[in-house]
Amino acid sequence: MSAAAPAVTSPHHRPADRPAARDGVAAFVLAATAFALVTGETLPVGLLGQIAADLPAAPSVVGLSVAVYAAVAAATAVPLTRLLARWDRRRVLVACAATFALGHLVTALAPTVAVLMAGRCVSAAAHGVYFAVAMPVATRLAAPHRQGRAGSRVAVGGASALVVGTPLVTLVGQAWGWRAAAATVVVASLALAGALARTLPALPGDRGPGTDGRLAVTLRTAGLPTVLAVTLLAVAGHFAFFTYLAPYADRELGVRDAGLSLVLLCYGIASVAGSAAGGRLADAGPVASVRVAAAAFTVVPAALWLSSRVGATVPGAALLVLSGASFSLLAVLTALAVLRRVDGGRAETASALHSILFQVGILAGSALGSLCARFGAVDVVPLVTAGTGLVVLAVASLAGSAFRARAA
Repeated sequence: MSAAAPAVTSPHHRPADRPAARDGVAAFVLAATAFALVTGETLPVGLLGQIAADLPAAPSVVGLSVAVYAAVAAATAVPLTRLLARWDRRRVLVACAATFALGHLVTALAPTVAVLMAGRCVSAAAHGVYFAVAMPVATRLAAPHRQGRAGSRVAVGGASALVVGTPLVTLVGQAWGWRAAAATVVVASLALAGALARTLPALPGDRGPGTDGRLAVTLRTAGLPTVLAVTLLAVAGHFAFFTYLAPYADRELGVRDAGLSLVLLCYGIASVAGSAAGGRLADAGPVASVRVAAAAFTVVPAALWLSSRVGATVPGAALLVLSGASFSLLAVLTALAVLRRVDGGRAETASALHSILFQVGILAGSALGSLCARFGAVDVVPLVTAGTGLVVLAVASLAGSAFRARAA
């Protein structure tokens, strides 16, 4: 794999007078904001009972706030990103962080579930736009040979929130109440909005020719539909298993209670590591790295299923952890591949599409896993994941050019 492999393309160059170190700080702030947004998104997960008792409402109704959040973020990402296409990108990202804080302020003060839902919807709209714009901006600021690493930092920020952010706001909520946890997200988001304003340079929106980011135009980009299809397949295959990871570990491997908590912690850490590795591998060899990741995504769940068949608990637990790393690696590589296929205004539309298909894949995978569980076939779910991995590997092998930088 050559270190000179083509990186993400863009018609905009990084400001020539900006030191690389300052762009590194900007990338860190972009990642930290992603961390805050995902932490806020998942805030109800650990505090469901407390929120339900306080409002009051049924826990199942409060739990819907997580699903509603995901639906709003997915539905608004493309139209809002296109609506703001001509805005300076720094202004867009600062506005996203501030609007996210406003939504969580409404949530923290909510007297009823309806108001809480309204606040969550405001935050979700900001969330969708932020993740559509942040990764393209991170790659736009980086030198050509470091664009993959810069873009992957945003993914690492989001992945880290599941390992650190969600448990942290849960602890705050348990100590001082769920409203204090929401207020913590508000303060952090406002601080990060200020940091974005200070660390990002002026980044003009798309105004010139060739910057048409309309959905239909973007989807006609050569290779992009292939990358998006791979994303959908990989996410659906992964979440078919991930949704039932706990019962699978219990029934098939005998991993439960404290052992399961440890495995889940290691799973989260491995997912962050996989996201971080994705950027470096993409910079070194975009096509080869996708093929390697697809191979791992196929082999690891198949080996996990085999481990459960022979009663190998320790290797099975290790493979559970590796499944997180292999999926997060593949997810980051597909996100960066999207940005290699497009430029200008289409980059953000394509990034929003990637996020939307990610959410659709989660829903489809969860439904597939549920179907297996309904027929008493949780034990074969890893083979379902391996099957989707095999399809992804075939596509990556036969249509590898879709993951390479678009010809100038």
